[in-house]
Amino acid sequence: MKIDYDVELYKEMAQFPINEIVQVYNRKGRKHTIHITCISRLTWQELQLLMPEGADRFSKMVLLYQKYANSTTSNSTQVNGVLLSKNENEEITKYISVFRDQGFTKHTDVNSYITENSLWDEFKTIRSLNDHGKHHGIEGIQPKYFEIICSILKISGEGGAPLDSYKTY
Repeated sequence: MKIDYDVELYKEMAQFPINEIVQVYNRKGRKHTIHITCISRLTWQELQLLMPEGADRFSKMVLLYQKYANSTTSNSTQVNGVLLSKNENEEITKYISVFRDQGFTKHTDVNSYITENSLWDEFKTIRSLNDHGKHHGIEGIQPKYFEIICSILKISGEGGAPLDSYKTY
C-alpha cells in the first residue's frame, strides 16, 4: 500500500509525542531493540521491522503513526513476548537519559553516578543488587533491562565480570 506524501501529515507525525521501547525479530529470528522517540527519525530498517505493510518510507511512517495515535494501550509496550509496564519504560528512558546527558560511555559509569547521587529510588522497578563473584551487593540493573539498554545504546558489557546472580530490592 502506498500513501501519497502530505507535508502537513509529515509535520504532525514529526511532532507526535512518543517514547516507546520495542523489541522485534527479523525474518532470521534476530532480535532488534528500537527506541521510538520520533517516527520521522526512524531508519528504513527500523520502519521495516516495525511496520511490514507499506510500500515506501512515508507509507510505513503513516501506518506506524496511525497505530500509535489510535492506540488505547499506551500504558504498556510489547517487548520480547513480555509486556513492559509504564514504569519500566519510564525508568529505562530515564537511565538512558543519564547515560547520554552525562556523556558516559559505559553502563558502569551510569550505575556509579546513580549510586553517588543516591538516585536508585528513581529506578525502583529496574534496579537490583548484583553478584559478580568476588563482588556482592553491587547496585545496578536487572539483566533483562541491561540487555534492552545495551541494545538501544549500542554498547556491550565492557568485558566486566559475568553476573552470577541478582536480587531485586
